[in-house]
Amino acid sequence: MKPNTTINNPADVDEGFYIELEIDLTHLGYPGGRGDGVAWLGALLFDGDTRPNTADDYGNWTWWFKERGNNASPVWAYMDPNTFVPGGEPGSRERADAIWARTVVDGTITLDGRLDEPAWANAESVTLQYGKDAGIPGSGWRNEGAAEPSDPLDATLKFLVVGNQLYLGVAVKDSSVGAGLFNRFDGVLMNIRNKANPARPAPPFEYFYGWVSESWADPATANIGALPGYFGPAGDRTNPDNVALWDAATTVAGITNSDTVPDAGYTMEFRLNLTPRGYDVTRPEGDIVSFNISIYDTDWQWPVIPGKLSGNRTWLQGPFSAFLSNTVRIHARPNVTVNTPVLPEIGPELIVPNAVNYPAPTVDGQLNEAVWQYAPSFDVRFGDDALRETYPSIGPIASGQFQPEVGGGRAAVLDPGDATFKYFFKDDMLYLGVDVRDGAVIAVDTDVQWDGIRFMINDRVERNLEDHDLVGREFIVRFDAAGQPVTGGYLTDLVAAGGASVGVTMKPNTTINNPADVDEGFYLELAIDLKQVGYPAGRGDGVIFLGALLFDGDTRPNPADDYGNWTWWFKERGNSASPVWAYMDPNTVITGVKDHAGVEGVPEVFTLYGNYPNPFNPSTTISFGMPEAGLVTLKVFDVLGRSVLVKELGMKSAGKHEAVFEAKDFTSGAYFYRLQMTAPGGKKQSTLYGRMMVIK
Repeated sequence: MKPNTTINNPADVDEGFYIELEIDLTHLGYPGGRGDGVAWLGALLFDGDTRPNTADDYGNWTWWFKERGNNASPVWAYMDPNTFVPGGEPGSRERADAIWARTVVDGTITLDGRLDEPAWANAESVTLQYGKDAGIPGSGWRNEGAAEPSDPLDATLKFLVVGNQLYLGVAVKDSSVGAGLFNRFDGVLMNIRNKANPARPAPPFEYFYGWVSESWADPATANIGALPGYFGPAGDRTNPDNVALWDAATTVAGITNSDTVPDAGYTMEFRLNLTPRGYDVTRPEGDIVSFNISIYDTDWQWPVIPGKLSGNRTWLQGPFSAFLSNTVRIHARPNVTVNTPVLPEIGPELIVPNAVNYPAPTVDGQLNEAVWQYAPSFDVRFGDDALRETYPSIGPIASGQFQPEVGGGRAAVLDPGDATFKYFFKDDMLYLGVDVRDGAVIAVDTDVQWDGIRFMINDRVERNLEDHDLVGREFIVRFDAAGQPVTGGYLTDLVAAGGASVGVTMKPNTTINNPADVDEGFYLELAIDLKQVGYPAGRGDGVIFLGALLFDGDTRPNPADDYGNWTWWFKERGNSASPVWAYMDPNTVITGVKDHAGVEGVPEVFTLYGNYPNPFNPSTTISFGMPEAGLVTLKVFDVLGRSVLVKELGMKSAGKHEAVFEAKDFTSGAYFYRLQMTAPGGKKQSTLYGRMMVIK
C-alpha cells in the first residue's frame, strides 16, 4: 500500500497501491530462452469504491487491448533481447565496450578544466571506481603496491566531439592529490589507436598527463599547489604542433602535494585532435575511435602516512597502450548531438546464429553436414589489406598479421595463409569450422611455422587475479605428421575433460611435409561446451568475445626459403585485446533447413530465417520460407516505430526466398522489419518480425 492508505475505510482519502508480478514463461509454453520472443498480451484494471452511503458504491473496469483470457485482440509484442531497460549494472549485454560521443557546435566548450558548460551535462558518461567492474571484457583495476586504498578511485568520464576533435572530461573525487614516481602518482595514461599509421594492427598513440615527479617527467609537479604535466610523444608544450595535437586543462578542489587538509578532487578536460590519428567523425556516417584510459591514484604520500599510503589504477577496457589491451569503441557522427533525444543503439559486432533446426554435426573435421553449407563465415588471408577493411567495427585496425623469423630470416611468402572460418551455436555448444586453402601443408612443433589455428574466447566468469579483467582462453588446433589433431592452450584440458571435441581432415591430393608436391589444404572442426568457459546452461546473456588466428608455414626444397606467417581476425592472443563483441542470437536461425515433414525448403508455416549479414553496411539479405504461394510485403520501422520503408516483394511460390534490403540512405542504428504474407484471395495472412542493425 502507498503511504496514507487504509483498506476498506471510506472515510479517508487513500493514495493507492502497487502490484508486482513475475511469471515463468516456461509455464506458458515457451522453451528456455523465450523461444521466438513473440508474446500476446492484454491488461485490465479493476476498480471499486465504497462510500458512506452504500447507494453511492460503484465498480469499473478498464482494459488495454483485451478484457479477458480469450483470443480477442491481444497486442502482438516482441520480447527483444537487444532492447535494454536504461541503466543497469555494467556487464549486462548492453555494449560495455562502446559509447557515443555527442556532437557539439564549435565555440560551445571552453577548455578550462571546469566542465560547467551545458553540453557536458548532456554528454554520455562512464563511471570508473577502484574495485568495481567498469565493463567487460577488458576493464579492471590493480593495486600498485602498499596498502589497499582507504580513499579508492571514484571518477566519471564524459565524451563529446567538436568538429574532428574529441573532448574528454575526467572528474575525480580524491581526498589526496599529488605527484610521485611512476605508478605512484595521480593522473591519466591513455591512447588512441593510430589509424593513420599503415601498420596493422594500428599502433597506439599515447597521451600522458599527470603529476609525475621523476627526472624524465617533471619534478616540479611535486611542488605544493602544482598542476599536472604533459608527457609522452607529444608532451613538449613549447612545440605548437604538439599543442595542436592535444591540450588539457585542470582544476583542483584542494591543494596538491599537501595532505594537511583533505582535498575534494580534481577535474581534467582534454581536447584530442582526431585528424592526425586518421579518424573523421565529421563524415555523414561518422567514425569509431579506438581508445582506452587508465586513471592512476596515489593517496597519503604528502607526507607519507605509514599504513595508509596506497597506489593503484583503474581503467576503461585497457590498462596500457600495448596491443594486448582492449579498447573502448567511441562512436560519433554529426547527426548525433547533445540534442538527440534517443541515441542510436550500438549493437553487436557479430551475430552468431542458432542451428536449432539442424542436428548437431559429427566433429570429424570433414565439414560435410548441411549446417556447414549455410553457416556464416569470415575469411582470413595474409597480405590482403582489402579483405581486412571489410571486417566490422574496429576490425580493420584491430586485426593484423605477422611474419616470424624462420632460420634467422624472413623469406618471401609465396603461398600466404588463406582460410574461411564458419561458426554457429546449438544448445550450449559453440561450433567452429575452418576451411584452409594451402599449397604446402606441414606439421612441425614450433608455432613460427606450423599449420593450424588459434581460436580465442574470453571466459565469462574467471578473471585475472591482478588486473580483474576477463581471462582469455586459447584453443589451439594443429596436427602431427600423420594428420592427427594436436591441441594446445586451454583446449587440451577441455578435450581431456570432455568439454570440447576436435577433428582434422586433409583435403584430397594433400600430403603432409612434402615440399615437392602441391597440396589443397585441410579442414578443422571444433566444438566447445560453453559451460566450460563460464556460461550457465542456456548461454546466459548470449554475449561472447571472440578472436581467431591462422597459423601458416611452408617448407621449400631450399631451407633458406622456408617461412611462417600469422594472420588474425580481431585478436592475436588470449588476452583482453580487442575481441569482437558477438551475440549468440537464438532468433537468428541458419537458413536452408528442412521442415518437420522433411521437404527441402518448404516449411509448414510462414518462416523467417533471419537476415545476413547482421550488423551490415550497406545491404543485407532477408531469408524467409513460404508454405504456399502468396503476396509478400516488407515493411521497415525505426526504433521509434515509424515506418521508413514499404516494399512489395510480389507473388512468391512455396519454398525458400530472399529479399535484399539496401540501407545506403539509412543512418546507423537498429531497425525492425515486418514480412506479411497474404494468400490468394486475401483470406489468410501471416506476419513475421525481425530485427537488423545498420553500422556505418
